[in-house]
Amino acid sequence: MHPAAGGAEKHLHRIFSKIVEMGHTVVLFTTSFPGAKEREVVDGIQVIRKGGDLMFQLTVALNLKKLDREFNFDVVVEDLNKLPVFAHWFVRKPLLVQMHHLWRGSIFSEAFFPIAFMVWFFERIIPFFYRTQPFVVVSPSTQKELAEIGIDESRISVIYNGSEMPKVAECTTSAADSCENAASPATSATPYFIWLSRVHRYKGIWTALEAFEIFSKKHPEVQLKIVGGGPLLKKLPAWIKSHGLEGKVDLTGFVPAARKYELLSSSLALLQTSYKEGWGLTVMEAAQLCKTTIASDVPGLCDSVRDGETGILFPSGDAAACASAMEKIYDDAELRANLGRGAKRYALSFSWEKSARETLELLERTVEGGVRK
Repeated sequence: MHPAAGGAEKHLHRIFSKIVEMGHTVVLFTTSFPGAKEREVVDGIQVIRKGGDLMFQLTVALNLKKLDREFNFDVVVEDLNKLPVFAHWFVRKPLLVQMHHLWRGSIFSEAFFPIAFMVWFFERIIPFFYRTQPFVVVSPSTQKELAEIGIDESRISVIYNGSEMPKVAECTTSAADSCENAASPATSATPYFIWLSRVHRYKGIWTALEAFEIFSKKHPEVQLKIVGGGPLLKKLPAWIKSHGLEGKVDLTGFVPAARKYELLSSSLALLQTSYKEGWGLTVMEAAQLCKTTIASDVPGLCDSVRDGETGILFPSGDAAACASAMEKIYDDAELRANLGRGAKRYALSFSWEKSARETLELLERTVEGGVRK
């Protein structure tokens, strides 16, 4: 429910709400935000909110033992995102560390130097402070990156994100081969590509815009829809105007889920230009609608997009290569349809139910392993 929530939060919500359905108690300790309740139950998850982002490590240190006395946890899951909170220092209970991706050098494209350096530094020392704890990640790319910084691969489990059919009127089929409309934007008078994300630097928004500028010179009839809110959104209108793309780039801002799926289902393809992802939930959302993705060839996205089978990968940050991929997709309806069908088949191999079961089994093994020091 946090206004800055994204894929990592959706993953946590989907997995642990299903673990609640399986008969377990789940407590989420997280940051607060304006207007939030300190305690509430969301889809069975008992949510407790305190403090803000910058001091969350201290907030955990001051509250985790109290929460353990209240709930008597069997196992603690630390969702390690940017900075570790060292949960095992404060409660002597089995700990599972959950990670979506490492930032590594990409953090310097997102944050100012002092903060970026701190995130980069803390990632480097993860192996020294988590010497025995098991890790769970959402892609082979993140497993590889953790191993590269010194985490024993035997302690790293890969449990993929799930995928589900969007609950919208147009989406009534479940078979991979029922993508008759994948080759054409079914309901849109103006053909368009869609970029769907929080508007942050590391999401590669400038790469998408520069690629579209190149593409638009040959195809002025096509639009780009930027869907999502975020800190950089207010800077985009001036850039669009200065590059002569007014009327061609549509800034929708944040939209409700139903509208998001409508926009995806009528698009030519999804652009996913991030410098780094753990997996790529938007790729799977598009795939369920038989839509292919043009994505940066980076960790996470190279797992959720199979180049030439479900989409097209291009070198990260290379706007010209992205524009070339857009031309291929736009000019070749048969290719667009084949990639859409391939994307759908791939998406159907993942489910949140399977991910939740595998997570629960890993949690049970973590409890059986006892306290990790």
